[in-house]
Amino acid sequence: MLDTLTTLSWPYLLAVLALALHWLVRVWRHARQGERPAFAYLAAPGVSALLAAPLVQADPMFGLGAALLLIAAYAPGAFQPAPARHARQARVIGRGAFVTMAFLAGASVALAPVQITWPLWSGLLLMAFGYALSGARPPVRTRSPHPGFDLRFRPLQSPAWPDLELRLGNGRAEILNVSSGALYLAGWSPSGQNGWLRPQDQRGRPLTSLPVGASAVLTPWPDGQRGVRVWYVRHAAPAEPLVFRADWTVQNDASRILN
Repeated sequence: MLDTLTTLSWPYLLAVLALALHWLVRVWRHARQGERPAFAYLAAPGVSALLAAPLVQADPMFGLGAALLLIAAYAPGAFQPAPARHARQARVIGRGAFVTMAFLAGASVALAPVQITWPLWSGLLLMAFGYALSGARPPVRTRSPHPGFDLRFRPLQSPAWPDLELRLGNGRAEILNVSSGALYLAGWSPSGQNGWLRPQDQRGRPLTSLPVGASAVLTPWPDGQRGVRVWYVRHAAPAEPLVFRADWTVQNDASRILN
């Protein structure tokens, strides 16, 4: 096929362009994960080789370009963790290099035969643009203040003055926030069982945040319950796990208390 090509056909040019765009997207995604290209930069000379191969009618150059693209895509060290200063340096240096190379490429193409120079400059511009793109900042990850199941296995303490008030009646149980601030509820369990249930609102939906004066329903609530445990944290101190304990009958066998 390459023997019959004296200039680049549109399907071939679009295919190489798609490979270059795919590489740029990979660079951007890895940059958002805090990684920079390493062996992945071999994609730039690979694209240059693919563009130059039909122009000079050299089949080995086509194979070289394909091999470089495969190494850039599947090499174990294609991307590596980026240093702390890489993002800022890449954005500043990469943009400057891209603008400079674009100017030099335009001047070079105007003075030299196009078929010789523009594949080389295309690869250099792709590398400069990829370097600038590798400076994309990772998204800021904020830890949710809402606690989860892991709260149960962390060291807990009960506040000196209860933050919650338990109300029983009509075959159901409710907890009321009587503290001075909002609470984040993790889960609850009957005191004599090793369970984990989510508090609910009045409509039966899982409830996580409990404002001051608001209540949450503990369900299902079978008859004969002897106590309850509720795990939560305060809005003002999300790093301090707390547990609310309420017992209204004497536990004769202390070894059965699993909470």
